[in-house]
Amino acid sequence: MKLFSAQKLEMQIPNENEYDEGHFMQKNNNQLDLFLKNHFEFPSDNLNEIRKFIAQDYELEKMIYDLPQIVSNELNYKKISFDFMKETDPNEKILEIVIYSELESEILLQKEDLICDMLIDKYPKTFLEYIILVDPYE
Repeated sequence: MKLFSAQKLEMQIPNENEYDEGHFMQKNNNQLDLFLKNHFEFPSDNLNEIRKFIAQDYELEKMIYDLPQIVSNELNYKKISFDFMKETDPNEKILEIVIYSELESEILLQKEDLICDMLIDKYPKTFLEYIILVDPYE
């Protein structure tokens, strides 16, 4: 009868050449870049700057990926644009998300409040600042 038996512990350690963090980051940036291009507009032609801003905050990035579906569940919209607020200090970046719809102004204000509340509730851990506006489409 064996009371004590030696157990062999093995650890799997990946080869150094198998994992390339830079490649992963590049792939993730390309995926975000493609998603942004396909779903949003950039009036200031600053897609790269906005992508870098969003990529700093994982919770904000999740919100951006879900944004078209969340908005379309609440209203019919024509487009969503991203820019940085111009009224702030250039060192303080606030992402301005504008949703354009053909609904009446009063309804748009209600939808804006509803969408903002939903996003705050669903993504409470974002640390970068953003603002949601719902404007009439012209």
